[in-house]
Amino acid sequence: MRKPMLLVSLLWGALLPDCRRSSDPGPVPPASSPATPESAAPPSGQGVITGQVRLEGTPPAPEMKETTPAVAAVCGDAVPDRSLTVGDAGALAFVVVALVEGATLPAEGVVSPPPMLDQKKCAYEPPVLAARAGATLEVRNSDPVMHNVRAVADAKPLFNVAMPLEGTSLRRPLPTAPGTLQVKCDVHPWMRAVVRTFDHPYFTTTDANGRFRLDVPEGTHTLLFWHPRLPEATRSLTVQVGQTQQVEQIWPVSALR
Repeated sequence: MRKPMLLVSLLWGALLPDCRRSSDPGPVPPASSPATPESAAPPSGQGVITGQVRLEGTPPAPEMKETTPAVAAVCGDAVPDRSLTVGDAGALAFVVVALVEGATLPAEGVVSPPPMLDQKKCAYEPPVLAARAGATLEVRNSDPVMHNVRAVADAKPLFNVAMPLEGTSLRRPLPTAPGTLQVKCDVHPWMRAVVRTFDHPYFTTTDANGRFRLDVPEGTHTLLFWHPRLPEATRSLTVQVGQTQQVEQIWPVSALR
């Protein structure tokens, strides 16, 4: 019996490159930094852009993805497809909001939240993540089942790592060029997430109520609204120091893809 046990130990060691075990996985952060109250004063020398993103019309019901018997006790027989998360009155969560010309703006003292994905109940949390290009992405496994994390950018494989133990995490650098990454689990193919990266810190994502806030330098800016299942939208607006500009973005349900 000692030889089989040795082979099992070697196999598990091979499945855990660059992963670490955490005694406490801790809370999952939101898709962006914690929302600042819309009434809060902007930082010195900056203005504020706040608003809401909505889907107009009756959205499709979330598709339920069938799991497997091996994980049903942990994740249920099916998990909802979270590529589209719509709340009350069409509030659209996980929409990326960013300044198009952000790379040309001063960024001293502007800190981007560390990007993190969690594998929880056989789903990636959050399903859409905004991050700084070149930042270090942390991926956690909060499930007592084996997952693997495969990341691809523009059809180029970035990494593919098995995470067989609950509480483990891995860290990988994101590409330095801004773009879009597709993340999935080969063991459970319904598990998918998207990471949109930027070469500046002026980005965020909408919360469960479709709301967002960006503190930005004064001037005329082009605001980008991005969602993986909707066409990009932009809005031009002028922001003055100490003032707040409000903007609303509405997509019709017919625009969904």
